[in-house]
Amino acid sequence: MIFKMLLKRLECFSLSILLVLTPILHAEETSEYSFMSFFEEDERVTLLVKDTFVDLYTGPGYGFPRQYSAKSGESLEIIRRRTSWYRVVTDTGVEGWVEEDQLAGLTLLNGRGEDFQKAVLDDFHNARFEMSMFAGGLSDDTQYNVRLGYKLTEFLEAEAMYGQAFSDFSDTRFYSIGLQAKPIRGNRWEPYFGLSTGTLDNDPNDTVIGGESTSDDITMAQIGLRFYLTRNFVLRAEYGRMLLHVDDDRRDELDLLSFGIGAFF
Repeated sequence: MIFKMLLKRLECFSLSILLVLTPILHAEETSEYSFMSFFEEDERVTLLVKDTFVDLYTGPGYGFPRQYSAKSGESLEIIRRRTSWYRVVTDTGVEGWVEEDQLAGLTLLNGRGEDFQKAVLDDFHNARFEMSMFAGGLSDDTQYNVRLGYKLTEFLEAEAMYGQAFSDFSDTRFYSIGLQAKPIRGNRWEPYFGLSTGTLDNDPNDTVIGGESTSDDITMAQIGLRFYLTRNFVLRAEYGRMLLHVDDDRRDELDLLSFGIGAFF
């Protein structure tokens, strides 16, 4: 239930952000998407259909009519891309749009010696933006947080986080910004570690007698794992050790455990 709720909210959140980011992403489309280099006139990808049918649609989405089904033995040449859909032309001259997951299992014919699934995963490793929603625990309290990441270099990403934690005695809000290093680029897995700094605000509930609101600086060390799920979605798991700077002589430690789902662009 929580997973479905997070996915639904993430889709709405992603759509809103996309309306803002679309002009930026479109302006840099040819340099930021790994598949764009495959679509040059002299090195287009050609794939062979084997042991299955591949449906071609009139537009980039399942809402468009299906116009043709490529059969075993036919080849598909990729012409262009729009999000996770690819415009292809068959060896008989039929053009249409195919969803990314259908292409990932086909055989590469153009002699590049690369597996197409590896090329699909390049978008996961090279995505510029990522938005994520998490649920988990802040020590003994339940917490939720949302994040926005921006890729700085091949192995370095900046990420901002806003979260809330709830207990019987107080409500907590925490904000942070930090850097994540990704030293290993595997197949569908991508481990990372990070450092971040921010603020934690704590407001006692009305039932707490004499309680006072506090706002303290925090620093946090994190270790986590991304797993490519499908299309533009990833699963994430992360553990963070949060150091709370209460005053010059006092430091409290909190454990931040988060599991969530993200969308990359």
